[in-house]
Amino acid sequence: MIKHFSFFAKWRKKDVDFLNSLKLDKTVEEGYCGFLITEGEVYEEIMAHFSKKDSLFTKTKPEEFSCTFATVSFSMKELEEAKYYELRATGDSKGDPQPQSSFENKTFNFKCENCNNGKEQIAPFRIKKIKWKKGQVNFTLRDPDYIFFKKDFYQDILKPRGLKSKEVIIHKTGIVSEDIVQLEIPLSESKLNIENSAYDNETPCNECTHKQYSVQTLDYFPPFEKEFDFHICKTQEEFLGGRRRIIISKEFCNLLVDHKILKFNTWELTPMKLKI
Repeated sequence: MIKHFSFFAKWRKKDVDFLNSLKLDKTVEEGYCGFLITEGEVYEEIMAHFSKKDSLFTKTKPEEFSCTFATVSFSMKELEEAKYYELRATGDSKGDPQPQSSFENKTFNFKCENCNNGKEQIAPFRIKKIKWKKGQVNFTLRDPDYIFFKKDFYQDILKPRGLKSKEVIIHKTGIVSEDIVQLEIPLSESKLNIENSAYDNETPCNECTHKQYSVQTLDYFPPFEKEFDFHICKTQEEFLGGRRRIIISKEFCNLLVDHKILKFNTWELTPMKLKI
């Protein structure tokens, strides 16, 4: 597992000259600018440079300098050894559900509208009519926690595995789509062993005091408290914004990869920590 850090500041010319001499992936410009860096020699060099004491006439650190732990990535070996994965992304995004300004209130109920606690879908998604690309069988909308499939792919491949679907409405017509379904993702049968993990770092909501967890990828995803059989499920726990994380089995992961719905890499999958 490799850690990645985010640097940000109002960089001066001398800061820019130093940083760009390190041949980073991004050219740093004067003024406000941020960049991501992997832990290692370059990260250590940057930290050492900006940790020097100020001189009598100049400050070492520029204004608003910050370095924060941003995310992690995993090797192919670490991905291959996992039994389950958090699904971070799949398919092309087709933008917002409809009506764009009020779809949340028409599609969901919330126990708390401040933090989206208790988010529950109460109506079909309404979307614009889409044009399928050649070979495309799925897509997401702005919120990647809801996945949509071509109806014939769902019926041929997913339905025989016991997975259910929801209807989708084409917004302008108000008619149920003939070729799109939303995959119904069941709630997991077990809670996560998430307390005191890297994801357990969010403060409770000011209004309802409900606790949610970090949406950042900060470590291996926490394991379930108990084993159970599934292809795909969503967590009982809520993450920032009322989101529930999607977990898939290795078998289902391989199916998605084989059908070119998913790429087997660390940016689309987070391996779940093996239960000891």
